[in-house]
Amino acid sequence: MPTNKIETDVCVIGAGLAGLTAARRLSQGGRAVTVVEARDRVGGRVWTRPGASGLRIDVGATFIGPHHDRLHALTKEMGVSTFATHTAGDTILATGGKVRRYRGDVPRINPLALLSAGQAIYRLNAMAKKVPVDAPWDAPRASEWDAQTAAGWLTRTNVPTRQARVLIETTIRALFCCDLSEVSLLDVLYLIRSAGNLEALMTVEGGYQQDQFVGGAQSIPEAMAAELGDSVVLGTPVHAVTHRADAVEVVSPEITVVARHAIMAIPPALASRVHFDPPLAADRALLLHQLPAGTEIKAVVVYNEPFWRSDGVSGASVAMDDPYEVTLDTTPPPGDVGVMALYAAGPKARTLAALQPDDRRRIVLDIMRRRFGPKASSPIETTEQNWAEEEWTRGCSMAHFGPGVLTQYGRLLREPIGRIHWAGTETAGTSHGAMDGAVRSGERAADEILQGAISAS
Repeated sequence: MPTNKIETDVCVIGAGLAGLTAARRLSQGGRAVTVVEARDRVGGRVWTRPGASGLRIDVGATFIGPHHDRLHALTKEMGVSTFATHTAGDTILATGGKVRRYRGDVPRINPLALLSAGQAIYRLNAMAKKVPVDAPWDAPRASEWDAQTAAGWLTRTNVPTRQARVLIETTIRALFCCDLSEVSLLDVLYLIRSAGNLEALMTVEGGYQQDQFVGGAQSIPEAMAAELGDSVVLGTPVHAVTHRADAVEVVSPEITVVARHAIMAIPPALASRVHFDPPLAADRALLLHQLPAGTEIKAVVVYNEPFWRSDGVSGASVAMDDPYEVTLDTTPPPGDVGVMALYAAGPKARTLAALQPDDRRRIVLDIMRRRFGPKASSPIETTEQNWAEEEWTRGCSMAHFGPGVLTQYGRLLREPIGRIHWAGTETAGTSHGAMDGAVRSGERAADEILQGAISAS
């Protein structure tokens, strides 16, 4: 039994962006807060790890888009600066053993395939506009779309050319980090609606990958944790939550926190492992048990210089046949070293995970060499992170909804249970799945408590 007891107004479970945002907002509202975090660090799925070269390397969430206004506001408040992701030069498309270079957002593929892909994107965007961003289960065709998987929609009938289908499949797999048979069409449309359109999710300039953070993305949660001070308790995995009419008791092996309210700000897969007393209602428990996150391996390669830039290449590449399908230039200013991030998602990531680290490193360097030339053979450092194997995350970039889950249980996502409130990017409407969504969810959960306290007083 834990020997230490803390009494506070609000206990926040999870020190990621959602949890720390909620804690900071509550603290500013005059509430005493305790944040308990299982890991020995803050940030959750945001992790900037010191590399062997001394460089701080983002192995988790990295980018911020121009419309992520709540994250932009928080970034400014925390004194963190951003820099533009490098886009000057050609993008590389490697398919069928050939490496092609092109400028802009239009790849050099068969014109019929390009037309087919464009029509598919247009159709997905048009369907997504009919999905309410805060209540996708209320869409007029929600039941129909939620009964179908993304794979079931991506057929020759809807996308006539094979190359276009592969391109759309690669995009959706990268977004959800799972096989397209695992995610419902309604969930795909929900994500598109939350971003504004599919192009925003796919592109750098004007899209979700437009900018990065000086010092790494974890600089933001680190700054929030520093502001909260001793209110943040690390190395404290929560295994039980007892909730009563007048209080909530949060139990870990180290401490027990007794609070007037609690905020669950951990991924759904982790929340499903917490013992609740009294037990959660059946539908809420079923919802948590049906929200797995995908498998993503992010590999990062560091070079003495960003040599691809002088070769007229932006660093962005896509190869639909490779285990690591996407690369992006994540070189920080002033650009005296070169940093490239490679992403593997879903079944491809799971296949890679079964290999030895040296074998994965060999694959990474082979891909880099094939796409960017012989200079890619000699990095000064390589590192990787498999988020599915991270004990207190269990997948990235977000939980996904299989067929039937959104329409049957989705309306419970944000609904408080007595004094227990829920945060996390999975609960966000706008920017669902992104860091900005996590910030928004933390603000919402804090406001539920603050406004409830005001109305009850």
